[in-house]
Amino acid sequence: MTMMLAVVPFGMLAQSAQEVYAVADDIFSMSYAELETSIHEDATEAYVTKEEMGKVNDLLLADPDFDIQENMITYTKDQKSVFFSANRKIKARKGNEADVKLKKAGQLRLFKADVTENGEWVNLEMLPFNGKKHSTGHPSLNNDDTKLFFVSDGPESTGKTDIFVVDLLEGGTYGKPSNLGPKINSAEREVFPMVDDSNVMFFTSDVETEGEEMNVFASRLIDNVPSAPVKLDVEATGSREDYLAAYQVINAEAVRLAEERANLIDLEILLEGERLAEIERLEKELNATATTGAYDFKSENVAYTVQIGAFLKDVKTETYKNSSGLFNHEYADGYNRFYSGLFQSESEALDHMKGMQEKGFADAFVVGLKGTQRFLPKQ
Repeated sequence: MTMMLAVVPFGMLAQSAQEVYAVADDIFSMSYAELETSIHEDATEAYVTKEEMGKVNDLLLADPDFDIQENMITYTKDQKSVFFSANRKIKARKGNEADVKLKKAGQLRLFKADVTENGEWVNLEMLPFNGKKHSTGHPSLNNDDTKLFFVSDGPESTGKTDIFVVDLLEGGTYGKPSNLGPKINSAEREVFPMVDDSNVMFFTSDVETEGEEMNVFASRLIDNVPSAPVKLDVEATGSREDYLAAYQVINAEAVRLAEERANLIDLEILLEGERLAEIERLEKELNATATTGAYDFKSENVAYTVQIGAFLKDVKTETYKNSSGLFNHEYADGYNRFYSGLFQSESEALDHMKGMQEKGFADAFVVGLKGTQRFLPKQ
C-alpha cells in the first residue's frame, strides 16, 4: 500500500505534464552548469554498467529523495509503459546533523516502468545508455512507440545538450542511440523534444540567442528522419496546443529558408575532413588569383564567395582576415566558417571554385553572403 500511495500521483501528474513544456525551471540547464567540467567524457567509461542497472528496483520509487521530473514523463499509446527522467536529492550538511540543506543533484537519468490498471508504476528499470557523469532526460516517443527521443550532454553530444533517438526493440531491449545531427543540434542547447501524432517533432533551442532565450522549432519526421526544422512564432513556455497552432500557420517562405539552411549544413558535412593545414596551403597556392580583403558581416551588401571549411572548435579566429582572399567568421551557431575569394557575381565565384577544385578542394562550394545570412545561389 505504501508503494501505491507513493507512485499513483506520478501517473496522474504525467497526463498534464506532457501538455506544457516549461523551460523556465529546466533542470537540464542546471545539470549542464553543475557538470560542465565532466561532460563529453571518454565514451569508453561514460555509461552505467549492468551491475549498476541491476541494483535498481521498485523501492526506489518510494524513496523521497528520488526526484521524478514532472515535465519529463511520457507514456506509450496503450498507457501500459512510462518513460521518465529522475535524479536524486543531495543532502548537504552544514554544522551539526540537524542543519541539513536539500539541493537537487545535477545528473538526470532515464527510467522505464510498467503501469498497472490502477496507475501504479512497477518493474522499474534504468535505461542502458544513462551516464556515470553526464545527464540523459526529456523522453518522448514517436507516434507508433518504436523510437524514443531524449536529450543528453554526454560524449556523443556536439553542443551543450543534443537530441538523440534510440530504437525500442522487441523484448524490451534497445538499439544504439544516435545523435540527430547538425540539422537539429547546434553548439548550444536543444531540449524538450515532443513528437505529435502526425510525426512532427517540436523542440526548443537557444541557438539563435547564443544561450539566452529559448525558441521553438518543428521538424517533420519522414521515415523517422528529421526534415529541416522551422522556427515557430510561439513562446517556449506555451502549451502543446500552442505549438500545434503555430506549426499550422507556417508559410512556404519559412519552409524554403529552413530547407536552404539544411542544404548548407549537408554541404558543410563534406568539409569536416578538411584541415586548417590545407587551408594554409590554399592561401599560398591561390595567392595570385584570390581577391584580397574580407567581407563586412555587419553590412547588408550581397557578395559571393567559396566556402572551404566549417569548424566547431579548436580553430584560430580571424587568422586569415588580412590574407590573400581568405577570411573567416564565427557564427552564432558556434561554427567558424572559412571562405576563399570575394566576388560581386556568382559566375566569378564559380570560376574561382573550379580553380580551387583543381587544387584538391573537391568539396568547396559557392555561397552567397548578405550580412551574417548565407544562401545558396540559384544555379
